[in-house]
Amino acid sequence: MTSNGVYRHKLPLREIVSGEIRTRILNGVYPPGSRLVERDLADEFEVSRFPVREALRILTQEGFVENLPTRGIVVKQLNRREVEEIFDLREALEGLASRLAAKRVASGEVNALESLVESSRKALLSGDLDTAHQSNSAFHDEIISFSGNETLQDILGPLMGRLHWIFRQVSDFERVCREHETLREAIDSGDPDRAAAEAERHVLSYRTRTLEYLFS
Repeated sequence: MTSNGVYRHKLPLREIVSGEIRTRILNGVYPPGSRLVERDLADEFEVSRFPVREALRILTQEGFVENLPTRGIVVKQLNRREVEEIFDLREALEGLASRLAAKRVASGEVNALESLVESSRKALLSGDLDTAHQSNSAFHDEIISFSGNETLQDILGPLMGRLHWIFRQVSDFERVCREHETLREAIDSGDPDRAAAEAERHVLSYRTRTLEYLFS
């Protein structure tokens, strides 16, 4: 990223820099344990150290990085307790989001879930795993957005960033696509109870596979 590229955006520099660092963490460019040196990042992005410092503060609040006494700012290591707590919250809140989304379908509202499932399926068939990851993450973002509950979106916003990070640790794409299609059908049926139950089943299924993959 060059300074010219940075300044072409209308967002504050801290948000642009934090977004770029967050993307690199999600994509594995900065794996867990990587040191993030303020001076080096400022040189790379060709900005002053202040927006980098602010960006790292944002990412610390979101749970992507932490400040260790002996190493400075590093990308956080995933630990079992934190992953379990995130899934506990996700089970409750995404079940609610799916329930609200189904109610909106019943009232005639239209969502983008079907196109996102199809995008993920096509990416999987073509071997484009990065697009598959993006589509699968966007699927969950769409459920939350389509719920229409702004407070729920505010609560889940920071959590979803870390969830997308966790999603990338497990690559059972075929099963994820099947479960997303089943959840999409439940939401688009307009039945809130069915949608909430299916969302909870999907979360529990993914929780089991994630914990087995990361900590077994």
